[in-house]
Amino acid sequence: MSGNGDGGGNRDVEELAELLRELKGRTNRSYAALAARSGVSGSALHRYCSGTSVPGDYEVIGRFGKVCGAGSEELLELHRRWVLADAERKRAVSRAPAAVSATGSGGPGSPATPDVSGDETEGEPDGETGVGTGPDVEAEAGPDVEAEAGPDAEAEAVPGAAAEPGPLCPAPAQGPGAAVPPPHRRPLIAVLALAVVAAAGVAAALLGKVFTSSGGSGGSSDDRLLLSSRCPVVVSMGQSDACVHELQSLLARAGGKLDIDGAFGPVTQMRVVVFQLRSGLTPNGSVDERTKRALYENAGKPLGTWTPERVTRRIREVFTEDPERAVGIADCASLLDPLYTLPNSNATRNWGVFQLYDGTLRKLGGTREQALDPDWNIRAAHRLWALTHDFSAWQACDRAYRAGSKGGKGS
Repeated sequence: MSGNGDGGGNRDVEELAELLRELKGRTNRSYAALAARSGVSGSALHRYCSGTSVPGDYEVIGRFGKVCGAGSEELLELHRRWVLADAERKRAVSRAPAAVSATGSGGPGSPATPDVSGDETEGEPDGETGVGTGPDVEAEAGPDVEAEAGPDAEAEAVPGAAAEPGPLCPAPAQGPGAAVPPPHRRPLIAVLALAVVAAAGVAAALLGKVFTSSGGSGGSSDDRLLLSSRCPVVVSMGQSDACVHELQSLLARAGGKLDIDGAFGPVTQMRVVVFQLRSGLTPNGSVDERTKRALYENAGKPLGTWTPERVTRRIREVFTEDPERAVGIADCASLLDPLYTLPNSNATRNWGVFQLYDGTLRKLGGTREQALDPDWNIRAAHRLWALTHDFSAWQACDRAYRAGSKGGKGS
């Protein structure tokens, strides 16, 4: 599997739909029959398989995949494709307000809006309340209606409000009757006007030098490419260019493990989120100016962490009751990557080896920073296991692990 797995736009949505159709084709069952087994409405399944809609939560299509008999590797691939398609869904949602404002208030003559809302909740139960699902703890928030500025919001020009000329800037003549400075004052006025112009030029030159030397957004310093005018103000998911290559190089310098291929995909976004969290910035995965400067100044904590081999050893030491199963579930959840993070549809995230959900962290008295500490994450996961003495908090990965184990025994 590629390090970033980057794709572009509608292609990512279509690749997800293609895999869903492939899984459905194995069953020879109708959408209605699969809907009854997976707890997803038949119309929603049809939209997901046709590529006209993307669910906002992986668990929705995860259940569908398991009903269709997908193995652990296929479920991981399904999850990878969903991450890419969901990123495109969110980009489409962010573009939607601009489209609505451009076409009016949505009256009878307005064009239809594409289905990008992630409508997996249509006719569905709440589903599993595992660590990675999350919506049962925090409700998705957002304004329902955007306020529009009316005509009164625009400032009107007030007649006669223009600034009067100062003593150094004589007003131009307004007509035959306009006042003209006395002849003996004209040379002095001219000299003063030239002095003002010269001072303004010197000030502009000094400001330009300051901005250039500081690596500001208008600068052209080659060693601060992200802060130059050659890169967009915000570098984000789906972008592929030299700016992303620079970003990945800076993340690698900070200790992050990722492919430096110039394509901004899920792994790059994960590393950005962790860097932002450790730098005291908003961990949203989009690289704004504050994040760019922090990267160049190496302001955040290093991104180095445990290897998968060390993670595996520690899981076996902590989960003495069922070590191999615990390792399999962690591998399914995070690929044994302690810095693995995934977004949920309600602006929360899952963190670390066992993908602990924000709500779960609060219940355990932990923080996101602690969740990225592999030892803390593993011990916290064992605390969850001890509540029920099973892996019900990771139902999707537990089912995938058991299905894989049965398949292995039968081969």
